[in-house]
Amino acid sequence: MNGKRKSKCTHGDDMKREQLQLVEKYSKAQMDKLGLYGWPHVKRVLHLCVRMARMSREKHVDLDVLKASALLHDIAKHLHKKDTAFDHGDMGAKLAEAFLEECRLDRGKIDAICHAIRAHTHFEEPISVEAKILHDADFLDKLGAVGIATVFIKACLTNVTIEEVLESFELESEKRSFVMKHIGWIKNPHLYTETAQNIAEKRNNIVSAFFGELKKEVELKDV
Repeated sequence: MNGKRKSKCTHGDDMKREQLQLVEKYSKAQMDKLGLYGWPHVKRVLHLCVRMARMSREKHVDLDVLKASALLHDIAKHLHKKDTAFDHGDMGAKLAEAFLEECRLDRGKIDAICHAIRAHTHFEEPISVEAKILHDADFLDKLGAVGIATVFIKACLTNVTIEEVLESFELESEKRSFVMKHIGWIKNPHLYTETAQNIAEKRNNIVSAFFGELKKEVELKDV
């Protein structure tokens, strides 16, 4: 025995497999509107949530709530892309609530899922363990090698050069560009769970080394 407590992950009796399949189908349809980044991100967050739930020291994690909220957490992102005036977590929760009611999901499950979706953008603070895990899984997908890759995808989409990305990483800036905001997430991750903090530390080991090597090559100090 290693002294670690196993988490009690449960599905409950309320959510049927067919309902979860409907949630997944609905999520994919919404994420496809966002472009190439959307659905792969959701799948990574879903798998992270399940893995973190099994690693968690919490006594009870409802996997029905966790899986559904992971699948639905960004369903309003394509709308937010067109109009940044609203919070995509809050809007996503409203869309999710209407959809889950059509699926005849238990009211308690719906409320828990919607709370987790709102909390992942800090529209409200995460209270439940499922909300904390979802928030942290979503944040973890912004870090490490995936985070670096995403920074450069955003750089390409916003006409930011490699040199400008490097400068943003090295200097504190008041700019709130997509690239600068993401670099801020990488440098100062905001996480609620010990499990996520441990994963983040491992993932971010690559970041300083990568940008250090990038600086050498950009300045031709490697030749």
